[in-house]
Amino acid sequence: MFIYFNNFVAKNLFKENHKTYKLNNRIFSLLKLVKFAPVIAFLIFLVLVLFYFHTKAEIRLSHAWYVSQFWAYSTLLYFFYRLTKNKLSLIFAVLSIFIAIYNTPLFHYEHVFIGHSVIVSDIFGILMFLSMWFTISKISTKLQL
Repeated sequence: MFIYFNNFVAKNLFKENHKTYKLNNRIFSLLKLVKFAPVIAFLIFLVLVLFYFHTKAEIRLSHAWYVSQFWAYSTLLYFFYRLTKNKLSLIFAVLSIFIAIYNTPLFHYEHVFIGHSVIVSDIFGILMFLSMWFTISKISTKLQL
């Protein structure tokens, strides 16, 4: 649902209003940071798992990847709201925050994704990341200052 909405807003971003959107440098920098944030968070957590958390390494890494996508999506959807004033974007941003907060404790994540279903969360995380990456790339090329 988040991936579909992400693509829908990106396609209709410039059709709704024909004026050129002007972004200040702070919002544009935030958009660039959101593009790389899940990868940075995953790498930091990879170092933590390798040197500190030695139990359940696969689940912890999968959990970090999955939850970081929802945190990044909440920021991206809030950016969409600030840009278009579309209240549906704000609703999806809040929903993304609630999903991220609920899944942030590892035991909640383990109750949702048990055993081999961890692969499902990895696939969803990869699809969400790719969708977000392409959307931000498309928006940043059209909105460059």
